[in-house]
This record gives sequence, structure tokens and C-alpha cells, in this order.
Amino acid sequence: MISPPPHPDAQALRDWPLYGPQDPAIAECVERLAHERQMRLQDIERIILNALKAELLK
Repeated sequence: MISPPPHPDAQALRDWPLYGPQDPAIAECVERLAHERQMRLQDIERIILNALKAELLK
């Protein structure tokens, strides 16, 4: 059986939980929501998670 080739972002995916996103615009948006709207991080993460789940349902 032939195994599939490794994902091209395999290392970045493994590092994601430790280092977060590579795009600084994501961190900037999170900080803006936290400071400008006084949102809690758990609420911001819920928005991110809901967006990712919606994408998976497409």
C-alpha cells in the first residue's frame, strides 16, 4: 500500500498549538477584538472555531 505524501505544511501544523498562526494579521484582529470590544479570549476563540466548522461543512 502506498502512503500519501506528507502534507506540505506538516511542520507548521504541528507547531500551530505552540506558536499560533503565521499570519500576524490574525493576531492583530484578535487583539483588536479584545481591546476595542472588550471581548474575552474564549469568546474570540469561539468565533474562530465556528468559522472553521462552517468551512468544514462546505
